[in-house]
Amino acid sequence: MQVVDKPAGSRPPVGVVLVCHKAMLSGRHRPNGFAAIRECFEANVERIEIDIHSLDGPDYAVFHDRRLEEHTTGSGTIGRATPDQVRRARFLDDPDDRPPLLSEVVELARGCDTQLQLDLKDWRPLAAHRLRALLDTVAPIKARVIVSSGQDWNLRLLHGTAPDLAYGFDPGHYIDHAIEGTPVFLPRTLGAYGYRDDHPLAFGRTEPVQDYLCQRFEMLVMQAPGAREWFLNYRLVLQMLDDGFNAAAFLAEHGVQANVWTPDYHGAESVRMLHRIVDAGFRRVTTNTRAAWERALQAP
Repeated sequence: MQVVDKPAGSRPPVGVVLVCHKAMLSGRHRPNGFAAIRECFEANVERIEIDIHSLDGPDYAVFHDRRLEEHTTGSGTIGRATPDQVRRARFLDDPDDRPPLLSEVVELARGCDTQLQLDLKDWRPLAAHRLRALLDTVAPIKARVIVSSGQDWNLRLLHGTAPDLAYGFDPGHYIDHAIEGTPVFLPRTLGAYGYRDDHPLAFGRTEPVQDYLCQRFEMLVMQAPGAREWFLNYRLVLQMLDDGFNAAAFLAEHGVQANVWTPDYHGAESVRMLHRIVDAGFRRVTTNTRAAWERALQAP
């Protein structure tokens, strides 16, 4: 459901889509799971985002983490598992369920109009047979698929193999907001302009921050040529807006759509934050709390 206009500015304008992160709509089901995906397809939402990883075989797993034993009865890295091993795995907290295969999701998607954003988690450069497995698997619904990734090397491989398949870029490995709560993160350096950025331009502050950000985005555009959409951390977006740089406006000038992730609903302050992001020009908002947002934005 697109969010529609309402007087007094109580909701974003027409055309803003709340994307279901990990296929989370109502919040009642396991992220990236069969039940969550089915719920989104039955509601015919505009877009869902799910995480995928290549397998040792002609399919992909819908799975976020890198090792099976973190959440399932399986073991080993997901990239070395076969489709049959994924089928045999069971979630530790739900023995009746398992990670879906991408081919199964594609089959479920045939009866709806929902667009699929496939967030590719492979770090290593994708071998030709793994690229082919992805293209063959999504072929029945290719027109409704966009592949997203922060690994621009794999996006370039994908684009070179299938230039008609839509893809989008997350530049967070190269520039990101100042605060990071995880023990392992990229970039490693907090640069002179207040962003995590390992590029030499961030070593010393020699120009206005808006000019620095514009230069960095110009470089990043060239790293993912042909990207139809960018996916930006909402904290990065807000920090850049505070510094006078509008990423959505920059991307629009380069013919690229802008998506922000993952602002969730936590009360009135988050509504004000969402309006600021939407007013800046972001027309897709990826969130874990779509149902909560809809209730909040419909309230007087």
